[in-house]
Amino acid sequence: MSAAVPESIARPPNENEISAKQRLRPILEQDRARWMLDQPFLGALAMRLELVPIVDFRIPTAATDGERIFFNAHFAESLDAETRRFVLAHEVWHCATLHVPRRGTRNQHLWNLAIDHETNHVLRTQGFRLPAGVVHFPRFADKNAETVYAALRDGKLAERSRGRLADVHAPTTRAESGRSTEPDSDDEATGDSPGDPSAVRAGEPDQESQQRVIDPDYAPCGNPNVWRQWPRQVVAAAQMHRRFHGRQPGWMAGLLDLAGSPSVPWQEVLRRFTERCFREQYLWTRPNRRFIGQGLYLPGRHGNRLRLAIGLDVSGSTLEQLPRFMAELNGILRAFERFEVRIVACDTRIVFDRRFDENDPPPPRLDIRESGGGTDLQPVFDAVAADDHAALVFLTDGVADTPTRPRYPVLWALTDNGEPPADWGEAVRLDPPERV
Repeated sequence: MSAAVPESIARPPNENEISAKQRLRPILEQDRARWMLDQPFLGALAMRLELVPIVDFRIPTAATDGERIFFNAHFAESLDAETRRFVLAHEVWHCATLHVPRRGTRNQHLWNLAIDHETNHVLRTQGFRLPAGVVHFPRFADKNAETVYAALRDGKLAERSRGRLADVHAPTTRAESGRSTEPDSDDEATGDSPGDPSAVRAGEPDQESQQRVIDPDYAPCGNPNVWRQWPRQVVAAAQMHRRFHGRQPGWMAGLLDLAGSPSVPWQEVLRRFTERCFREQYLWTRPNRRFIGQGLYLPGRHGNRLRLAIGLDVSGSTLEQLPRFMAELNGILRAFERFEVRIVACDTRIVFDRRFDENDPPPPRLDIRESGGGTDLQPVFDAVAADDHAALVFLTDGVADTPTRPRYPVLWALTDNGEPPADWGEAVRLDPPERV
């Protein structure tokens, strides 16, 4: 935990710094307004964010909390117009691509590199010129942040600097509580920086005065629920873009797959169930050998990789819900650094069976044919019986015979009019799909 900055060496912005902030505000507003003509999709997303010029040692460059974009006024004045607009666009894309909640438990520095690459590559495809020194790995073109992160863990690229434009990711502050004015990060305990180390050094106070500027306008949102609004905003911006342009670029299609459907309560239940199973990480197919001699069949423990089985019945009502279910499932899996998931679909027999992991995540859409009639859930339980997995999540309408109860936890993800096919396991009911 960072020590608090004594009041004697901390001060608010002075007159010159306040003037710099006032000069920057209309410039940022003009940049955003220009996007409504040149980059309407990006402009529509930017309009959702409050632009806040600041002078604060904690944010030497720029940052976003999902509700605001904080832009250091002195830093902005050092940039040409094109680079300033690039940095602003970079912050908007961190919101649109949900980089903060996607991190999960991953190493902060490697994740910073991975999401900077993903963001900068998308901006490049949109026509932005990449400033010198920003993170971009040509060998990972079109790869998402999770794939880049996995590659960085074992390669020399992990030593790469994020450059002078490095923004602060997931900014938090304790200034409001008076306990500390340092950037708040759970990673401080493990030695990781909340931003790029060089960017933090750039914001250090002048050594002669030993004063650190604390700007009251820098008050980032600490509510994680703010990120749940972004999928809906992305979809709305895409709909407006198609209305006026009649087409959907490839990068936009990828972003819509990432956004999926707006989060609603059933998705939170699904997330909590999965996270609870990861914490417990029981292996029901490998019993704890210590107790077998006592006649007790207890689950063994597991390592730090989430292993999950997903069952799908392919009746028509279930297929209608499948895209939303897969969007939320992928969002949950992205929160885990390592995972293995086996997806098995059936009607009266297995029609789809494939394993995925963090290097080969499930696609947003599965190519599964509709059932010709009849549903039997038991084949899925039989197929995964010998697997090592924490739990089974089964998407179904429940119109089937009761399968044999397994030893591991089961969550029935039911369609809006479905009923649990068994009196065991947990159940969550999906909201009815939106009609258009």
